[in-house]
Amino acid sequence: MVIFVMLVSLSLLVGPASAVDLDASMNNQQRQDAINNADPTDYTVNFLTSQGTTYSNVSLTAPKDNVEWIGNGVTLVGGGRSIFTITNRTGLTIKDFIININNDTADGITGNNVYNCTIENNVITNGDDGINIYQRYAGLTIKDNTISNVDRDGISLVNHDVLDFEDFYALDPTIIEDNVIENVVYGVFIGGNFLGDITGNTIGGTTAGLTITGKPTSSNGILDAYIADNTIAGIAMECPEVFYLDLFNNTIGQLGATNYSIQTGGVYGVVGQLFVTFNEFSNNVTQNFIDDAVDTGYWSNNTKNGIPYP
Repeated sequence: MVIFVMLVSLSLLVGPASAVDLDASMNNQQRQDAINNADPTDYTVNFLTSQGTTYSNVSLTAPKDNVEWIGNGVTLVGGGRSIFTITNRTGLTIKDFIININNDTADGITGNNVYNCTIENNVITNGDDGINIYQRYAGLTIKDNTISNVDRDGISLVNHDVLDFEDFYALDPTIIEDNVIENVVYGVFIGGNFLGDITGNTIGGTTAGLTITGKPTSSNGILDAYIADNTIAGIAMECPEVFYLDLFNNTIGQLGATNYSIQTGGVYGVVGQLFVTFNEFSNNVTQNFIDDAVDTGYWSNNTKNGIPYP
């Protein structure tokens, strides 16, 4: 009884969690004003379906951290600008939206200096990039999204910083998991530094399924990644400093117009360990990538078109 009274008293002091409710009858400025003027205790932006499930001319900016943006399956149609801008934000969740960017120069979700955010269970189509996070980021979870028919990258993540070993491993890992990306030029573009996992995705791309490269200069970029259980339309490997890479149990197709499944280029180099195991390739892999795996980690149980390779 005493514990119950204490819990009730605590709930009265804290107050109930509250939400900003938006509906399809509001114009974009009304929606943004409601978000900007929300009570500081509001930590959910809720897209209601009571006035319809299609929101027109949408372009919204996240003004504060640690907020859940919940779509409830509504369709957001752009009016010429990116749908969500999340620059300098931490701890956001964006989930359960159908996003029709509706402009080939705009993105579905974009921003720089983005940390510990979750982008989950969205359908994103008809724009420039599906998800475009740049300059700096860490600790992102991007999962269960379907991205198609964008003119450039399905998912683009770029960390420009020049980092030493200690600073790099102070980053929170990023997770890219169980996404489906098709009818794009680059499926997943990783620029600069990447620490994290890429697992369970289906990644198409007319030029490359997965590109790992230096940014902003070709010589800057550290990679520590576990890449497993994906179907990938080829890998362009240009990262200058592979600290650790475990490439496991992937099905890797042809890289664009090349004759390779994995092609190295630029200032690619391994300064740590490379493990390549149980992958199925449709085409050859650049010989120096194979040699690096043999020399620094191991290459084993890989096949090309069902035959042990190389």
